[in-house]
Amino acid sequence: MRARNHLGILTLFLSLACSIVQAQSAPLNPVRPVSTGPSAHLSASATAQVQQDWLVIRLTVQKEGASASLVQTQLKNVMASALSQAQVPERGQNENPSQALQISTGQLQVSPRYSNEGKMSGWAGVAELMVQGRDLERITALAGRLSGLSVSQMEWKISPDLMAQTEAKLQGQAVAQWRAKADALTQQLGFSRYTIGEVSLGSPGSGQNFAPRAMAMAMMDAGPETRGAPIPVQAGLAQVTVVVSGYVLLQ
Repeated sequence: MRARNHLGILTLFLSLACSIVQAQSAPLNPVRPVSTGPSAHLSASATAQVQQDWLVIRLTVQKEGASASLVQTQLKNVMASALSQAQVPERGQNENPSQALQISTGQLQVSPRYSNEGKMSGWAGVAELMVQGRDLERITALAGRLSGLSVSQMEWKISPDLMAQTEAKLQGQAVAQWRAKADALTQQLGFSRYTIGEVSLGSPGSGQNFAPRAMAMAMMDAGPETRGAPIPVQAGLAQVTVVVSGYVLLQ
């Protein structure tokens, strides 16, 4: 009798365990059954050219020396001084956060140098500082006066909030075009109506530059007489695109 009880308990335990495993293995998002009726895949897009309003300036410092520690110390000193200059408040504490500068450090790399004969001849290092934001006047003025650093790259972008506003507007236009295509196709193929099967949204290539972005490379070799002067910049246009793609079930 006791053996039967143990066997019954074991059978119940295994049954519960199998149920738990099956419940855990069930997909959270079950696949929707595919319709066997006629369907059509459609896509539509809306595009706009937007004035770029976000400037990113990358500044670098390069040092050489007989030892890695010496080069690293030189890079640290320049970067510490630059960060101290960059973080000096220029406006009130209550300024609009969207207008505030964003300052961040980039790579700091030290590597050996070799002569033409393949022998190690010393060490070289590079460090980066990035300044970005919407306030072009403050960004270019700061980048121009940071001592020990030279502009190595400048890039124009569309700010996140402007991108979101533009994509929201284009999404409505793209959806309207997609529905117009679906209506026209339904009538042309002789069906009375359609239902939407699945629709996806995308923004391929958004932010693509549409015009020359900047004129800053000349500052890299600028002489002492031009140090401290604001860097000349000129924003261009960028292309933002929203694509609506999906299929309809024709009835």
